[in-house]
Amino acid sequence: MAMFETKIQFKGKERTIGFGSWVTSEFQKLVRDKGAEATIELFAYIIFFGIIQGEGLRAKHIAGEEIGFDVFDCYDWIDEQGGLDSDEVERVQNLYVKHNETNVPKNPKATTGKAEKAGKVKAVKTK
Repeated sequence: MAMFETKIQFKGKERTIGFGSWVTSEFQKLVRDKGAEATIELFAYIIFFGIIQGEGLRAKHIAGEEIGFDVFDCYDWIDEQGGLDSDEVERVQNLYVKHNETNVPKNPKATTGKAEKAGKVKAVKTK
């Protein structure tokens, strides 16, 4: 099992859920289209795309082929676990967050330049 994968019980089967760049990309598209306040919907899609990634179903999904579940099954999974605050849901959320924190590109030049610009104050002439 890869670093950002785990097993969950989903629709009566043990399934692998995994997070990678593709899942993050799909999630970012949803945030752009739906807004960040759609918390439950966005998390259901994280589960959906995570299972697609973990189970190796991405090619089938992109081709529009049957994958055996849909996002509504992911809502059901959240409810079956006891909601967003349940231990199992939080475990999956934490794995997704850890993936994002670990895979954020570090570019010291980008942050250093912004910090330097923010620290400089332009003098304004007054009469």
